Amino acid sequence: MTAANPLSTIIALALLLLPAAAPRALSTDGEQPILVEADSLEMRDAENISIYEGNVSLVQGSLKLNSERLVIHFNDDNELVLIVMTGSPARFRQLDDQRREMLGQAMRIRYLEADSMLELYESASFTHAGDHIESDRIHVNTRDNSIEAGGKQSDQRVKMLIQPRQDNGTTE
Repeated sequence: MTAANPLSTIIALALLLLPAAAPRALSTDGEQPILVEADSLEMRDAENISIYEGNVSLVQGSLKLNSERLVIHFNDDNELVLIVMTGSPARFRQLDDQRREMLGQAMRIRYLEADSMLELYESASFTHAGDHIESDRIHVNTRDNSIEAGGKQSDQRVKMLIQPRQDNGTTE
């Protein structure tokens, strides 16, 4: 029997910790009104999209998005399908139900409503509860609380900082 590779042990530990570190957005945010501000707006009803450009800001509850361009795609029933943000970088901030901050930024951010998938591309970073991950590609599934980063096509390595979990007991 051979000794376990220390690197594979660290990777396995990180994969076990990821579901605990993955976010679940503040559950009341979806019930809040959405305020979007931008330098310009173009609505294309035939294509079911709205395009906001120039210093774009979107706020819904604790969710705050900032980008240079924001494109919102709807289906024929006027339900949200996809949000695409681009910027130098595009950024978001949101709280989870424990009021812990989630921060993300990338050159391009996509949110696919049906899949509950947040995708960050190009110089991407994501921080939640003190844990931080950097890669050219980060996918956060908000439905099952999973995170996937990096990939076979990327030359950039994934960097992750995992904070030790605090004991809820008191020591005096």
